[in-house]
Amino acid sequence: MLVVQGAPITAVVRSSTGEVVVLLSGDSLRQVPETTLTDMIKAAAAVLSAAELQTVNNAVPRLGTGPPDFHVRVEGNDLTVYRLTVS
Repeated sequence: MLVVQGAPITAVVRSSTGEVVVLLSGDSLRQVPETTLTDMIKAAAAVLSAAELQTVNNAVPRLGTGPPDFHVRVEGNDLTVYRLTVS
């Protein structure tokens, strides 16, 4: 697994199967400052392929428009999880 952290508990992750996943702190995109998302994308650029990075860039502004894939709670922190499909 590869994690690119943009801020506490906000990250782009590549799973062991290669799936790109965005983890956001809290239960909605509104709880994550825009600068945090921008920093996360900049950090992800160092490790994602061009197609993956484009997928993340396209997906981040729309993450709050649909339901997340799931929510998890880790050590008292709520995370919202979105799986991204790279085309």
